[in-house]
Amino acid sequence: MSGAMTVRTVIDGIERTRDDIRRWELERSRAALTLLKDRLGDERMRELPAPDLRAADRAMAPLPEASGGAWRFRRDRDGVRGGSTPTGSWPGQGKLASGDRTALLTANPEHYLADPSDGVVEIVETIGSGPLRRFLAFHEGLPTEGEGYGTHPVRIGGTGRLADGTEAVRVMHEFRDGPRGLCVRLTIQFPASAPEHVFTGRQWHFACEFLNRAEAAHAATGATAAARPRDPRGLAPP
Repeated sequence: MSGAMTVRTVIDGIERTRDDIRRWELERSRAALTLLKDRLGDERMRELPAPDLRAADRAMAPLPEASGGAWRFRRDRDGVRGGSTPTGSWPGQGKLASGDRTALLTANPEHYLADPSDGVVEIVETIGSGPLRRFLAFHEGLPTEGEGYGTHPVRIGGTGRLADGTEAVRVMHEFRDGPRGLCVRLTIQFPASAPEHVFTGRQWHFACEFLNRAEAAHAATGATAAARPRDPRGLAPP
């Protein structure tokens, strides 16, 4: 027998499409992965990918010298329209800079560890094609350039180093309120000799992470608004 396969699914008398089931699968996969990460804990999350982390260190450590001190950057522009959270209350800012473990682990399936200590966040996440362990310190003065420079009032920049102190990555997230919602610029920098897949992989990684953070912020804003008491005229208090 050949040809296309058709599966009909009915739940509680309602026919569900393939897309319905795939959306459910995605949501539950995220929940399952988050649960496993949480139950494993930080120490096991350091131990399990240890061979991969050693390989990543061997690949990344020579890049600054091979690049002669030069860096390449990629920048992506994102925006939130339709009831987006304004820049001043964007919850991803503080959570990112503080190394909020739960926020980081749920923002991307390839986030494995976030352990803040003394202003530095130890992060294990995929960069390129495999996991990398880096120590990210947020600070002022990280250079950025290009169109729109200086137009974003909220800026979160930092430098990521390997365990041996090698500077391996620079990041800059910039936020501003626009006429149609929140405008974001996400910039990643690696030593110029880094392979192309490192840059491309990071761009997709950012796209996934930002989308999840934006949706979480929007959902949180809606939940807060719904919880506010309302007066008998149906008007929300100021």
